[in-house]
Amino acid sequence: MRSSNIVKEDKQWANFLKGDKKALSYIFRNHYEDLYNYGLRLTQSHEIVDDSMQDMFLKLWKNRKNLGQVSYVKPYLIKTMRRHVIANLSFGSTLKPLSEIPESQFEIVYSYEDFLINEELDNETRDRLLFRLNNLSKKQKEAIHLRYFLGLGFSEISEIMSINIQSVRNHISKGLKQIKELNLLLLTTGISQISLYLSPIIR
Repeated sequence: MRSSNIVKEDKQWANFLKGDKKALSYIFRNHYEDLYNYGLRLTQSHEIVDDSMQDMFLKLWKNRKNLGQVSYVKPYLIKTMRRHVIANLSFGSTLKPLSEIPESQFEIVYSYEDFLINEELDNETRDRLLFRLNNLSKKQKEAIHLRYFLGLGFSEISEIMSINIQSVRNHISKGLKQIKELNLLLLTTGISQISLYLSPIIR
């Protein structure tokens, strides 16, 4: 059963397709933070993220008559944002199929702000922790980010990353296993973030 928020968003999307600018503004405000933060995970360049956001919503408005109702607005926007960021990284402003874009062109990078890390740790230990987290594979990091930071389902992540559902499950499972192998206690607090506590200190 779809929640009241999703039903409301479905209506806003339908109104946007009919040319309602206020509906598009609502969608923009509702998803700006998640889209912007996700973009920064792919590039760490505010300029590219700003340009990608602007390009995406301008093209959505321009092409609205060719769009249809989507199953869920949030995953659709995230996938579209992903394409624009990667295209700006790889080919300037030209959108290309994701299959034509080298994976080496983008990568999610974690920082201290992404996790609640024990404040008693010294800087060297924190750096070691983040180094190991960022040494997860690109797909593991992105799948974990989409699942736990953005609260998306496996089928939605599959669509965004253009891989099958089992591959999504495998990437998340292997990534979390590697995290746990670092003696980290993984605690999921809600659907919007992962809290990591180091216990004991990694040597």
